[in-house]
Amino acid sequence: DGNIISYDASGNPAAVATGSAGQVLTSAGAGAPPTFATPSSFTGLGYSSVYLTGDASISGSSYLSSNLGIYNQSPAGSGRVSDVTSGHITLDKTGVYYITYQTTWSMSSGHDVVNPYIRTWNGSNESNIAYGYVSLNQTDNSKSWTSTLTVIKDVDNVSNIKFHMGYDSVGSNIVFYGTGQSVTSMTFIRLGDT
Repeated sequence: DGNIISYDASGNPAAVATGSAGQVLTSAGAGAPPTFATPSSFTGLGYSSVYLTGDASISGSSYLSSNLGIYNQSPAGSGRVSDVTSGHITLDKTGVYYITYQTTWSMSSGHDVVNPYIRTWNGSNESNIAYGYVSLNQTDNSKSWTSTLTVIKDVDNVSNIKFHMGYDSVGSNIVFYGTGQSVTSMTFIRLGDT
């Protein structure tokens, strides 16, 4: 209903003028009375996923570069995926991210090794930041396998740090599952500023 009494730099009582509806009391720093101000909008933590939109046969060492969809759950500019062109996953805000890469696959026969990788890409070179190792021995064609990798990554430049859903396989009869079955996906959760 009125002003708040505070103290000025000299220690004398000072009135803090009443703010408008929706404003919050904000510190002006040591030695200065607080003021009412409109809070900056809070968009929350950014989070989204990139997922394989259909099954993909893999062999050798590469990364998923096509048939990728984006599932965004937070507003633009909050730290979500903005682009997946050619498999180069781009985020829309710098920050520290918790990243999970799930791969689900099957193979038709034999014994193979699959290594899923979370990789960064700077426009010309890749770097592995997390990887797994799975040795598969297929005796039943109905089996499938899932592995999950996690890493925390400081993304201090969204132009020079993009992500790849990488893999390395010894055989050529491996299929990563996409939408409609267990999904192969990479999820990004922005934890805070870089």
